[in-house]
Amino acid sequence: MKSNNQRGRKQKWEEKNRGYKLSPSREANFILAVENTLKLLKNKRTGRVLDIGCGFGEIDILLARKTNFEITACDISKVAIKFAKENVRKVNLEKRIEIEEKDVYDLKYPNNHFDIVLSFGYVSAATYPRAQKEIARVLKPGGILICDFINCLSCYKIFNTFGRMLKKQKIAYYVSLAGIRREFKKAGLIFTNQRLFNTYPPVNIGLSHSTFILFENTVGEVFKNFLGRVRLVSFKKIKS
Repeated sequence: MKSNNQRGRKQKWEEKNRGYKLSPSREANFILAVENTLKLLKNKRTGRVLDIGCGFGEIDILLARKTNFEITACDISKVAIKFAKENVRKVNLEKRIEIEEKDVYDLKYPNNHFDIVLSFGYVSAATYPRAQKEIARVLKPGGILICDFINCLSCYKIFNTFGRMLKKQKIAYYVSLAGIRREFKKAGLIFTNQRLFNTYPPVNIGLSHSTFILFENTVGEVFKNFLGRVRLVSFKKIKS
């Protein structure tokens, strides 16, 4: 039986996905997310991968084209699952990418099943409070988790963080890397590395995705510690 919390999250994402559009800046974000993920994974290009909160499957398609991963992608939204399956079918990757409806708090996969778990979306499903324990359960000992967070210290985001402080609102654990490390360590997931990206301004003004990527690889490369809106973090599960 679904809890009220699960029903609320499911409804939220069903409504959000109905109005989804692939903008150039979002397309650039997907491309950069994959590039930075592969850099964090170094030479690892094979194994069983789980993508939690896969949305419409764009990142999984990009990953499948660049690796030999066996990919399982899941989402809580039926709308997302429908379109993800269609997108995968259009590019003939059904044998490489399996799309399923799952909840991050109840993944229903065997223990120690995946070599790599991925989760994207600024504040991705893997970053939800207490979700890390379920992720660690399905991840093999020594396996890798990569997920992203809003970089609250980016110049584009820092004013929001200060605003919450002034209003005395609760500050999320992921406002700092120290907070992230502390939260994930509770589930036996140890920080290994991070990358900052999405340095281009958060605007949609008719530019192509290649223009955003050009900014990322030039100005953004120099000022990524100041501009990067996304903090992509890798963890390793402690071997038991």
